[in-house]
Amino acid sequence: MRGTKKDYYEILGVPRNATKEQIDAAFAKLAMKWHPDRVPPEKKEEAERKFKEISEAYSVLSDPEKRKLYDMGVDPESGMPGGGTAYDFSGMGIEEILEQIFGRNFGGFGGFGFEDIFGDVFGGRRREKAREEDLDVHVDVELSLEEIVKGTTREIRYTRRVLCPTCKGEGIVNPRTCSVCGGRGRVRQHQRTFFGVFVMERTCPNCKGTGVSGETCSTCGGKGYVEEEVEREFAIPAGVLGGQKVVYRNMGHVGRYGTGRLVIHVREKPHPKYERRDRDVIYTVEIGPARAALGGEIEITDLRGEKIRVKVPRGVQHGEIFARVEGRGIPDPKGGKGGDLLIRARIKVPTRLSREEEELYRKLLKLEGLP
Repeated sequence: MRGTKKDYYEILGVPRNATKEQIDAAFAKLAMKWHPDRVPPEKKEEAERKFKEISEAYSVLSDPEKRKLYDMGVDPESGMPGGGTAYDFSGMGIEEILEQIFGRNFGGFGGFGFEDIFGDVFGGRRREKAREEDLDVHVDVELSLEEIVKGTTREIRYTRRVLCPTCKGEGIVNPRTCSVCGGRGRVRQHQRTFFGVFVMERTCPNCKGTGVSGETCSTCGGKGYVEEEVEREFAIPAGVLGGQKVVYRNMGHVGRYGTGRLVIHVREKPHPKYERRDRDVIYTVEIGPARAALGGEIEITDLRGEKIRVKVPRGVQHGEIFARVEGRGIPDPKGGKGGDLLIRARIKVPTRLSREEEELYRKLLKLEGLP
């Protein structure tokens, strides 16, 4: 670099045509990274070297006269070619340094965090991240297994936001160009600091970045929307399981740039006789000792309300799943293979016996060689 020992632009990571604001921002970021008070002990020596280097670069490039001499290849301090400066900020704390840059009237940065400051400073205008408004409305609907299997409809009542009919979502009436920002939506604040004038750009507090101002809308109170009650029936297709959702587009909140969705979250009621295993359903049937021992045929009613006859094998055990009926479980709403109906035995031992039943059980005990 034309007779100089160090490339200050490279040290700060800025282009040679960098503005004063870009140089301020670059130094602030590097100072946060390399200040000796902000690193672990094992990196303190490296940080002191780096911090001294960026301080030296900043003290030259932030001063228009020194920078002009530096760009000509002249030592900004001595006026002799090839020299270098030796400015050192190491005696200052990081907050003190940044207060010098951003101005003490920020008072602990006046509510700004370091990210806010670095997001505002230069390298071009600050680009506000657009915060996408959540326009979806969420409701919970509890369904029985029968309703899940067959599908159902539900009358749902909810409140949604719609654009104010008076101000069309603007929140103001009789709009005019904002007198504070001149329609830009942003304002600049100039701070004279130890290092020169620092400029920060912020969203205009008067128009909130819209560029226009006016009288507060009396209909919506400046919110831009009013609330609307919705009450109507919505279909929930067969096979939508607990924990899944049904989505209706354009039924949610209405925003300036679109309309959200109604999101129906399905909750599953517990069933006294059935339980679900993915898309299979398990029906527990009570079987007496005689039927369990001899087997036979029984009739059950499935979740669709239809009668089904199934065979009980001889010697079925308590808790055993002894039959499977294909396609009688929960259907797949996407048209895939649905689940099956599984039949599980619960052996029911009688607690009260007639005289004849008791005699029969005593005979069984004798046949088994028991007293």
